[in-house]
Amino acid sequence: MEDCLQRTSSTSEKGMRRTYKRDPAHRIFVNRNLRMEKIKFFGFDMDYTLAVYKSPDLEIKTFDMVVERMISIGYPEDLRSFKYKPLFPVRGLWFDHLYGNLLKVDGFGNILFGVHGFRFMKPSEIEDLYPNKFLHLSENRVYVLNTLFNLPETYLVACLVDYFDNNPRYVSTQEKTGVKSGELFMSYRSIFQDIRSAVDWVHFDVR
Repeated sequence: MEDCLQRTSSTSEKGMRRTYKRDPAHRIFVNRNLRMEKIKFFGFDMDYTLAVYKSPDLEIKTFDMVVERMISIGYPEDLRSFKYKPLFPVRGLWFDHLYGNLLKVDGFGNILFGVHGFRFMKPSEIEDLYPNKFLHLSENRVYVLNTLFNLPETYLVACLVDYFDNNPRYVSTQEKTGVKSGELFMSYRSIFQDIRSAVDWVHFDVR
């Protein structure tokens, strides 16, 4: 600690208290003043800070429980064959409700790459669906999977899109917004809504 501090003392007044100045490279800068003497309590976000979760054990367990919930609300029992693979999902992907794509986007909304199920999209395909490879962040169109707790559902989204797109009992719609089986139409939006509901059920309603 002493190595990081530069001690300066004023010689203008004898006996004046010494002051210390930290080297600028080791200082902490804030963008607003806060009167700490008025703060009575401090709160901490425990998730992945004070509370360290066992990964990928937590994600595997969450994924399996969400799959069981999806089956219980009417999804095919084939879903039990899905096994969570921790190397696939990454934090911060955007899910496009309309076309069922997972997108890696920069801070300005420019699409860096996209996957549909487990298939990486070609640049020309991205251009066709997203002019100028850009997508505006809108709650009606995009869900941002930006926390570590979102990793299991990120992978499940890819699993279900891949499953329905490649299942011979289903055909993709001409608009590329979902799949059909006879008179049954399943949009990617509705599939994702079911996943979100199942995830919330696992986190909040399981006893």
